[in-house]
Amino acid sequence: MFTWREDHIRTEQKYQVFRQVTYEAVMEEFPEIIAKEITLRDAFTADSWKHLDVQDSRNYRGSWEWVKEYPYYQKRPNRFEISLWRGGVLGALCYGQTSKHGTRVRMNLIESTPQRPTPLGMRALPVLSYAAAVFADIIGANELWVLDPDPALEDLYMQEGFSSRMYYHGKRVGQRRIL
Repeated sequence: MFTWREDHIRTEQKYQVFRQVTYEAVMEEFPEIIAKEITLRDAFTADSWKHLDVQDSRNYRGSWEWVKEYPYYQKRPNRFEISLWRGGVLGALCYGQTSKHGTRVRMNLIESTPQRPTPLGMRALPVLSYAAAVFADIIGANELWVLDPDPALEDLYMQEGFSSRMYYHGKRVGQRRIL
């Protein structure tokens, strides 16, 4: 009989393989981009973006703190996580996870560097969306959700195949993409 810890470790290992396959697919599709897991250092880097005082930068940031979210997501074996790099510079990150039954993949936290020009150009969302769709396909999910999207970015998400804003389980606002 397995203990919860052994089962957790086995599930983590299974999803780690799924994430690695996702990173490889992203790097094959976008050869100039490095895709990998989010490290604590990446979380600190993303949090430092709010202190950038550069003339050509995006002012708005998400309300979360990556360093505080890091331990929460690291405990979730079914998490979707990705950091995107180009030229040795962190360009974007995303944390999410699968739904309870694995039919949906949620993109809960998405952020790209506010510095302009960005190392990814204007491709952070298309690459993150592609990665999440690959991950969803691997696990057999048929829906991809962006939860709590910035209303100002609704059209941008729609360009990536997401619906207009709607309720996710009647509680949170999201945009859905059927796969």
